[in-house]
Formats: sequence, structure tokens, C-alpha cells
Amino acid sequence: MGKKGSGVKKGKTKHTPSVKIKVSKFYKVDGENVSRLGRDCPKCGTGVKMGAHKTKEGKTRFACGKCGMNVWE
Repeated sequence: MGKKGSGVKKGKTKHTPSVKIKVSKFYKVDGENVSRLGRDCPKCGTGVKMGAHKTKEGKTRFACGKCGMNVWE
């Protein structure tokens, strides 16, 4: 049996920052007024946004990431 801890120590890994989400993608600012863009989930309520996905036919499907509800437009 070999000795414990006889291996070569690796140095600390440097933390890489994650990608920041643009706030302007979800909100529109007009002077002092702030309006929310996108669509809220009718099942989960206000504050839960639905993601927009375009299909080949040109329709838009909105999908909630929390409850999984789909709405077609």
C-alpha cells in the first residue's frame, strides 16, 4: 500500500464569471416609467415569464419554465 498524500498537489482553480443577462431584454425604460416585456404565465401569475419559441410555420409558442404550460399564438 502506498502512502497517503504522496501525490502532487494541484493549485487552486480560478473562478470564471458567469454570463450576465441583459436587463434591457426583459424591461423597457421610458424616462421614469418601467414596463415589463414578454408574457406572464396565466397559471403561475405575475412575475413568472414565458419563453417565446418560433416554429417553422411562423407561429409563436410561449412556454412556462416553472409549470410547463404552453400557449400558441
